[in-house]
Amino acid sequence: MIIIGLTGGIASGKSTVSAELRKMDVPVFDADAEARSAVNKGSEGLALVAQAFGSGYLTAAGELDRAKVSELVFHDKQALKTLENIIHKIVWQRAESFLQDCRDAKRQAAVLDVPLLIETGWHKQVDCVWLVAVSRRQQIERAMLRSGMTEEEVTARIEAQMPLAEKKQYADVVLDNSGSLEQTIAAVHKELAKLLGDGSER
Repeated sequence: MIIIGLTGGIASGKSTVSAELRKMDVPVFDADAEARSAVNKGSEGLALVAQAFGSGYLTAAGELDRAKVSELVFHDKQALKTLENIIHKIVWQRAESFLQDCRDAKRQAAVLDVPLLIETGWHKQVDCVWLVAVSRRQQIERAMLRSGMTEEEVTARIEAQMPLAEKKQYADVVLDNSGSLEQTIAAVHKELAKLLGDGSER
């Protein structure tokens, strides 16, 4: 089984690529969704976060106070590292379980959709890295349109991430998402067929 690591910066169009892969019957692991559920109410992850930062970071309903935690880790790099260590460990365990299920199902390929694939070192655990890329201007405009953030807020997010040029050094495939949706989808089909051989798209 071939493991594809899919990554890309904010508003690069990574979700478009992962959605198309799902349509092609390729199983996709959504690390972002798993990271959110890792600290759901009553979870082991939430208990570990409360243990690390104190019960003051939980709401009255016993859920994670995401706004308060975000404020903390934005200003405290050590706190961010602690939070990431808790969440990444849980998410990776789930990713390993997902991959085993795919192997058991005799899948030809499986995808790990991970925004911080390279930063976490998880790119070493995949067979190839697919990087979705757009120009910085497009990234800013799309993020503003999607999230309602200001240009300054989007720029700050981009600056906090690994530069695209550096990410490209780790990529086996760069999917240019600066054109039309049809062009991006065609590129996804072409690259998957190349990877699996025999013109197969499944």
